[in-house]
Amino acid sequence: MKKLATAFLFAFLLLLSGCLEIDGQDITIRFDPEADRIDIHIVYRGLFAESGQGSDKDPLAKAVRDLEEAKQTGEFVFWCNWPLSVDLTREFAAPIAAVTAHLDVENGGLFTDPHGVLCAQQFVRIRDAKAFVKKLNLAFEVFAQTQLANGTPGFGGSHAWDGDTKELVREFLRSGEKLLVLEGGRLEVRLPVSAKDHAWIKGQLEQRFLRHSPEEIIERLGVAERRQGGGDVTNTSIPEESVQVAGTALRREMAQSPSFRFFWDNEITFVRELELTRIGFGVAGSNEITIKKATGGLYHDALLQKLRENKETIEDGLPDQELARRFDEFRKRDAKLPGKVAEIRAKGGKGAKPEKNTKDEVGK
Repeated sequence: MKKLATAFLFAFLLLLSGCLEIDGQDITIRFDPEADRIDIHIVYRGLFAESGQGSDKDPLAKAVRDLEEAKQTGEFVFWCNWPLSVDLTREFAAPIAAVTAHLDVENGGLFTDPHGVLCAQQFVRIRDAKAFVKKLNLAFEVFAQTQLANGTPGFGGSHAWDGDTKELVREFLRSGEKLLVLEGGRLEVRLPVSAKDHAWIKGQLEQRFLRHSPEEIIERLGVAERRQGGGDVTNTSIPEESVQVAGTALRREMAQSPSFRFFWDNEITFVRELELTRIGFGVAGSNEITIKKATGGLYHDALLQKLRENKETIEDGLPDQELARRFDEFRKRDAKLPGKVAEIRAKGGKGAKPEKNTKDEVGK
């Protein structure tokens, strides 16, 4: 429950934990109030095989197996399995199962972009969006109560929320306010916290940035140097002390860091009011949210060549305009579910569509 609730703080791939990785990602979330539906287009840019994360002796073979499994389950992820990974064939606890029952997924196939980079796309649909948001809020409220009672893991150890925050959360929920608000093209997370706990939240964002951005720069430079020397293209594990960044290059390297780019490539707001912190994504009044994870510079074409050897179907040279057209086409029809998801739902199992219930509608 913690993993899914945390994920929705960042918004809504084709990979399982293992050797299949993604270099970059584009997400478009389109709202259709009349149809009470949300459609999501996920484009994975730069699929590649990675070693150094486990004991598998053939990372290319493992990446191919991961890809085949993802085709059957339709698992979709955000930012390399964190903070969000959803596999509709898995069992979920009751509050989360109620949320995932609103989700459909369709695999859009493998392709190369005009630069010859291996990519993939998926389509996700949220049916009965008003009821979905209400159930998501319920799951988030349960998560928040658990964190208040037990503390929240973070950089520097577990954080104990202070008494003022606990009282603010109780009053906020008692008043009928929602922790998650979806309005048009904007998602807002509302956190009723004290000034002290607001400072802790900001500190956690700072520490995450300070940890990941330097790691991304070191990986990109170290991997490029290793590959120039004929090293293993799948090995992206780089010792921190092995890379030196010249001061004259630091600005250029920082500008390419996905963690740095995330704040400038996306519409994000972070507002502090008296006793309330608002974190927003998107533009008010729009009908869509776009989220971009910049490429990290780790892509290599070994997986692409392996898939071609295996006679895998890969469309060549698809431009962004064609990807957008296919998303528009998806929005006019039902999702074509992956094999395992379709089989489970045909039997009325996990992820079966929820029954219509007017009491679930917002405002009823």
